[in-house]
Amino acid sequence: MPSIAGYLENVSQFDQNFIGTVAFRSEELTLPDGSKMALGIDGGYWVLIYQEKIGANFQTFEYDQHKKKIFLDKKVGGADMLRAFKQKVNYFFTSARVDELVTILPPSHKGEI
Repeated sequence: MPSIAGYLENVSQFDQNFIGTVAFRSEELTLPDGSKMALGIDGGYWVLIYQEKIGANFQTFEYDQHKKKIFLDKKVGGADMLRAFKQKVNYFFTSARVDELVTILPPSHKGEI
């Protein structure tokens, strides 16, 4: 089964129109490096929940594309943190298999992806 990236080849990674959350369909599933991620997107506002390994604390990245601001656990970050966020999102898109994930859309979205 292909990765998410295979389905996103023709879509800008920071698509302004997608609203929803992409997460693993089961708590037992991880990425190949043992990490877990869930990604919520609302236009240009992105939230990445990241766990480096099972049992580690969760980290919450928030990225406001319009204001070009990045936060980690509510603390403002700079260019290095934005780079780390983008690397994690890219890893998620290229490593997570489509059959391992669910997409949760808000009720107002009418099921369109």
